[in-house]
Amino acid sequence: MRKQQKSKNPKGNQQANWQSNLAIAECDNFSLAFSKGVSIEICKNKNFDLINQKNKKEYLQSISISKAKEKLSFIQNQINYKLKSIEEYLLANHFLKVIDINLKNISRLVVGLGSEHVFETSLTLDYIWGIPYIPSSAVKGGCRAAAFWEIVSLILNNYDKKESQKEISQDAIDEVARYIFQKLYDEDIYFENNKLLELSDIDKRILLYKFIFGTKNFEGLFTFLDAYPQNLSGLAHIFELDIINSHYPDYYSNPKDIPAGDWYNPQPVYFLAVKPGIEFKFTVFYDQHRSEKLVKSFGTGSIYSELIQLLEKNNFEILRNTIKTSLSFYGIGAKTRLGYGLFEILNEQGNSI
Repeated sequence: MRKQQKSKNPKGNQQANWQSNLAIAECDNFSLAFSKGVSIEICKNKNFDLINQKNKKEYLQSISISKAKEKLSFIQNQINYKLKSIEEYLLANHFLKVIDINLKNISRLVVGLGSEHVFETSLTLDYIWGIPYIPSSAVKGGCRAAAFWEIVSLILNNYDKKESQKEISQDAIDEVARYIFQKLYDEDIYFENNKLLELSDIDKRILLYKFIFGTKNFEGLFTFLDAYPQNLSGLAHIFELDIINSHYPDYYSNPKDIPAGDWYNPQPVYFLAVKPGIEFKFTVFYDQHRSEKLVKSFGTGSIYSELIQLLEKNNFEILRNTIKTSLSFYGIGAKTRLGYGLFEILNEQGNSI
């Protein structure tokens, strides 16, 4: 069998490989190019088995260039059709749409940064259309975390009133947080005590959030939908290139033998983020049929019936406020402590309020 001859022009091969990489980057499906189109040349580094950050930067820049406006307009129509189909199905099955708001991110948004990826920095994208979205699990989890800190704050405020002259210790704060975490996340609802009416305001609040988000033995009464962009048609581009700047790369690669000195050159790690100014639609449905069955089964005088009816009586304001607090104060996605993932609320005309 004839042996293949090695090329006499390695630079020519490298140029051809890089041109093929750029051709992959022009794939209409951005998600496919981002997750499956990365070749070994992009990841190859001369001296180490590490990602070549220069090649990674160029590749991310090339694939993040926006599609033509007509393609984004087509994708927007398809996404709207998908969401409308889901809403029609839920409405036909006795669900009630209780939250339907648009929020615009005022800082960069990175959802799924730590997911598995050959670049070690990922981004959550729609598999079919290749646009960023926020999974319903992330929206629900963020709201539940906001509810958790709301209850912790209520307890600490009550503690302040009782012990006005004493400063709350960090140990006391940690103890309150552990207690509420166990009550809200780990403890089930015990329906055999449905006649128990002597509950504190804090316990009622915890029980109310359990009905909203669910527990291990109880499915929550609300269904959260994935949040998709709503203003794609008028955008020039969606993504921005960002960096994590590692100041001690040699130390992190060999901490036993190399000290963490200030004389090392920083090594930026590049990743993609959703640029500010993208409107996302957040939608939540209420399982009205199931809640009616629960109220009927619990009967009059039950604390459970009282709390479910309280939700409906206040027009689900508690959930609406929790979503707004979660997205406008705490943020969603990665790097929220650095100000990423924050949103502002828009009115029906698309203006900030």
